[in-house]
Amino acid sequence: MNTISVSSKERNYQIHVGKDIRHQSGGFLKEFSYSKVAIITDENVAKLYLDDVRKSLEPYFEVEELIVPAGELSKSLHQFEEIQSKLIEKGFDRHSALIALGGGMIGDLVGFVASTYMRGIGFIQMPTTLLAHDSSIGGKVAINFDGTKNLIGQFYSPELVIYDVDTFNTLNDRELRSGFAEMVKHGFIESKDFLTTIKNDMSESINFKDKEFINILAESILIKKRYVQTDEYEKSIRRYLNLGHTWGHAIEASSKDSELRHGECVMMGMLFALYLSDQMNGQENQLFNDSIIAWIRKLNFQLIPRESKLDEWLYQMQRDKKNSEHNISFVLLESIGKPYSMNLDSDVVRRHLESYLKLMKDEVV
Repeated sequence: MNTISVSSKERNYQIHVGKDIRHQSGGFLKEFSYSKVAIITDENVAKLYLDDVRKSLEPYFEVEELIVPAGELSKSLHQFEEIQSKLIEKGFDRHSALIALGGGMIGDLVGFVASTYMRGIGFIQMPTTLLAHDSSIGGKVAINFDGTKNLIGQFYSPELVIYDVDTFNTLNDRELRSGFAEMVKHGFIESKDFLTTIKNDMSESINFKDKEFINILAESILIKKRYVQTDEYEKSIRRYLNLGHTWGHAIEASSKDSELRHGECVMMGMLFALYLSDQMNGQENQLFNDSIIAWIRKLNFQLIPRESKLDEWLYQMQRDKKNSEHNISFVLLESIGKPYSMNLDSDVVRRHLESYLKLMKDEVV
């Protein structure tokens, strides 16, 4: 088991990463002396891991279970209110804790509930997806509102993260790709060496059973940790973690709930960000080049959306909370490992996105 310590202004916490460690949940949490705990998960994860976690906790705590529908639609004000009402009904107090057992949707939803119930109660992250290696670290919690992703939220760090990598065994290829996209993002913003390591070890496929995969995952977590500790509230360099998310979030918001995964949208957004970086830097085929495209294609990522929704994408990008002065904010790269932020007029974004889609039209499958 690897243990990574994270420091934040709110609290310091540890991330335990290892195989089969969900069965040790009670031992990890007993030092916190919670009055009671609630495991909150979705209907899919509940079938796989809820019993294991509950049995580990029961010797130490009074345990409640709350199960929500799977999917991004549960990250809503309605579900937020439902959970709050159930906590009141079950007598949860300021010394209680919520355990988010699941992927990024569960972590965001449960974290936001924990941050607001009685002005903040205990919050434990137990990610069960590869994608959640990114979202479970750093304290961002939120729900979607009015058609916009993560519009209502705040920063609220967990007291502990328990990351059992055995849960990867139940992920399908698309879910693995979704999480892998965030690891690739860390490579682009951090260093050419790390990106090269990822490309060399995962040149043909995403093999989470490869002995090097856990090392890559741990390094990816450490990169996220460094950005979070340096800029906890996203005032400066933490914004670089949004590489690929401007167009990516717009694609995701305009897609049906099950049509595209978050990481698949982020990968499309990253490829466009590389293209846009070359355009803004006055260079051709430096970041957005045949080698990168061939590698991403080989890993079976979809490179652009099957259907063009340009007006809707621009509408969503204009509503992005990262924007300033009515412009659309993008994270771009001078080179690998040298990110920067740029605000662009929506007409400029439209022009470059139209050109990009025309260039990539043969990639629609």
